[in-house]
Amino acid sequence: MARPVLYHDPTSEPSRAVHWFALEAGIEIDIRHTWLVRGDHRAPEFLAVNPRHQVPAMKHGEFCLAEASAMMVYLAEINDVDERWVGSSPQDRAKTLQIMSWHHSNTRSAITLNYFLPVLLMPAYKGILPPDAATCRQLRGAGMESLEKLDRILTERGEFLGGITPSIADLFIAPDVFALDIDPAQDDWFSGFPAVRKWLAALREREGYKTSHAKWNKIVPRLQDLLKSESVEQSNPGWVADFLEGE
Repeated sequence: MARPVLYHDPTSEPSRAVHWFALEAGIEIDIRHTWLVRGDHRAPEFLAVNPRHQVPAMKHGEFCLAEASAMMVYLAEINDVDERWVGSSPQDRAKTLQIMSWHHSNTRSAITLNYFLPVLLMPAYKGILPPDAATCRQLRGAGMESLEKLDRILTERGEFLGGITPSIADLFIAPDVFALDIDPAQDDWFSGFPAVRKWLAALREREGYKTSHAKWNKIVPRLQDLLKSESVEQSNPGWVADFLEGE
């Protein structure tokens, strides 16, 4: 059977998570860039793979799959790396999947969906005004609460969410936290969470991170500059794909 095809937008946190895991585990996949800012996720070819028009999506032969967490588990199982990356016992695997499920309604919801998108990304991408100052403070506070929970989990479990070595849970959750790199007040997020700071620093040293996040890290300074600007003209966000296409 042909290699799995990952429909991938490198500015998408879940997309980066799947790509990162494939690199770390030595799993061969084909990358097909699917730029959200260009509307590639609404193309008929893509909708045949994921009719919910969300990235990432995966096609392996005739088998199509959505949801990054499911893709990571699938890749681990078909490549016989699940014991190392998911867990060596039913209990360990359940713990890995538990923290990944927790992420959806905690770190991803509070940090990425509720704060990062309206307060940072859309203003930088399209020049849309962020919410008012009081709302931004409230959203930031909720994000801080989720980081506090993550810090406690890491303190209990060890250097990584899987203990002394990374699991798919680490690679699944960290990209949403790395999204805060574009925040001009980024350092303020982590000053009170030493376990999270240490965790992020260790993950940044991994070669899989450097490759899977190369395009994101390339655009971070540009987005930071836009957020510091007193006025950003509204624009078509397709410029993001144009900027990253040659990387």
